[in-house]
Amino acid sequence: MGDSLPVSDLVPIQAPGGPTVRFPAALAADAPRFLATLPYDPRAFFISELTSVDPTARKVAARVDTSAGLPFVEHQRGGEALHPKHVNGGVLVHLTGMLGLVHAYFFDGLRFDEGWIGYGGRIHRAEFRTLARIGPPLELASLETRRRDSPDRKVVRYEFEFRQEGRVVYVGDQTASWLRGPGPAGDE
Repeated sequence: MGDSLPVSDLVPIQAPGGPTVRFPAALAADAPRFLATLPYDPRAFFISELTSVDPTARKVAARVDTSAGLPFVEHQRGGEALHPKHVNGGVLVHLTGMLGLVHAYFFDGLRFDEGWIGYGGRIHRAEFRTLARIGPPLELASLETRRRDSPDRKVVRYEFEFRQEGRVVYVGDQTASWLRGPGPAGDE
């Protein structure tokens, strides 16, 4: 997998007002700024560990603790036989955006506090293969498959595969646009 950072070399980083996220040691120096400047409150990051980051292959692997109080779970009704507690499909799609933020920040150096922002542009494919149950961790993988760059805009296509206990839960193919606007002080 190229220059992937080792799984055993993870450092816990406390998000301001939010959860602790484990990052590869090579990213630990930039991790506090990443979490502090995310375009979402760090409590909505939902990723508990970045388990592998490969800048050469443009791949990220991560883990989500599904027992950590994800949105919508407490509102699910119907009982285990009819409608078991699970990670909501909207949360799975949201996680693709969180992985996109990791790609942009750590692979491309796009800093949110310097005016860079990303938006999902198109979901080419979204397959929910089976329910992601509450309890076992969810293993996330993302890969950049295509990109177009200009100084103030980047368009990137990603493939996603999420697994739980070896079974594929979600597969996606999505495009996002990254735009550079004014920084936080309104600077151009």
